[in-house]
Amino acid sequence: MNKEYFARICGYKSAMAQARLMLSKGILTESEYLEIDTMMAEKYGLSSCSLFRDNDLLYKENDGNMSHYEEVTKCQKQ
Repeated sequence: MNKEYFARICGYKSAMAQARLMLSKGILTESEYLEIDTMMAEKYGLSSCSLFRDNDLLYKENDGNMSHYEEVTKCQKQ
């Protein structure tokens, strides 16, 4: 991993740590948190398929795993 990519990941992770804290304190709603996640990923150049994204696809109480149709197909094309 090069230094520039590592710096982008660190920036994204730092921003999302603050957003998670605000979510846990009730300052943000879950939909606002997801919007911030998308904006920060775009800002720091992380794709929706990145392992470094804060997508808790396996651990959400109501959602379960991601769809095997749209998202996986989208990631395979990238």
